[in-house]
Amino acid sequence: MNKIIRTKTKAHGGITSHEKELMAKHSDLWISRAMRTAPIEPDKIIPAIEGIYAAANLKKPRVVIVPSPMVMAFAYGASAAIWYARKHPKTYAATRAATDAATYAATRAATRAATDAATGAATGAATGAAIDGTDKIAASACYELAGDFGIQCATRWYDNYQGGNMWAGYDCYLTASRDILGLELTSRDAYAHWEQAAIHGGFRVMHEEFCMVSNFPEVILKDDQNRPHCENGPSHRWRDGWSLYHWHGTKVPSHWIEERATLDPVEVMKESNVELRAAGAAIIGWPRMVKHLKRKVIDGDPETDLGALIELTLPGLSEPGRFLQAICPRNGIIVEGVPYVSDIDQLPINTVIAAQAWRDGLPTSEYQHPIFRT
Repeated sequence: MNKIIRTKTKAHGGITSHEKELMAKHSDLWISRAMRTAPIEPDKIIPAIEGIYAAANLKKPRVVIVPSPMVMAFAYGASAAIWYARKHPKTYAATRAATDAATYAATRAATRAATDAATGAATGAATGAAIDGTDKIAASACYELAGDFGIQCATRWYDNYQGGNMWAGYDCYLTASRDILGLELTSRDAYAHWEQAAIHGGFRVMHEEFCMVSNFPEVILKDDQNRPHCENGPSHRWRDGWSLYHWHGTKVPSHWIEERATLDPVEVMKESNVELRAAGAAIIGWPRMVKHLKRKVIDGDPETDLGALIELTLPGLSEPGRFLQAICPRNGIIVEGVPYVSDIDQLPINTVIAAQAWRDGLPTSEYQHPIFRT
């Protein structure tokens, strides 16, 4: 058994049962900080940010609090472009002149279309979320202030990004080492500012002249496994209305949730991302999904817990896909894709038993379906 060693500069040999109890409480503390929905407090976050810059021997920045990460991304883009123009006037002037000549030669409608296209690119890079009203307002403001260069800078926000309270796992580890294991490292004083910024601020972007810090969401919802999830609205909503939608941890388009009752199964099945497609199917519900697709039962009974091996013809594909459809006592109807040939025993999957065996990672000859399934 390893000997437990505790000094101010070394922690070795595992943890005691008492330390484990303390760490559980410490973890809960940082989880509560990561899930914070109370408004940001300027008098606490601004000194923390200024302390980070001072610890890095940088001049005091202008600290700007913004309502959401989306506004943060585009405000950063415009501000970074403007500061670059001030410091490199000749380069910027030549670039802007060429850009303006091309932009304003087009009609106002074409300009707006180009702006929307750039907005989509920037938004995708920044958050992966679909364009909505809040996104367009922020992007349009960025474009009006700094043109295409501002939009380009907005797509680079991630280069200067720090997670704030959303990086709570990292800070929990560091502070537990200090507060529970007793480590007193030389970097502790400098880290104190970072810690306060993690407690009192959300996402942030750091620039040599300024720092933009996002306010906390006003809504954060999750499932019983702590994955972001909401069945009838956004899982995250900030105070300016910008929102993110998740289904059991998978980010989905907003209309998949908001227009769930009329969501077209064909749209979901055309989605190339497997996890997103599975989430969409669960949102719609497999009874309605299967009803809209051409189904052929190859073997078994889909109305039982053993289920059936079926074929579904998916939109855009000339060949049908094979699936296991069954009744799960816990989750209702399940439909899971299976290959034509098992990669476990290298045999064709032509029966429901073979499909169940592949699902459980077993050769067909070794699979026995349980009498009772939970």
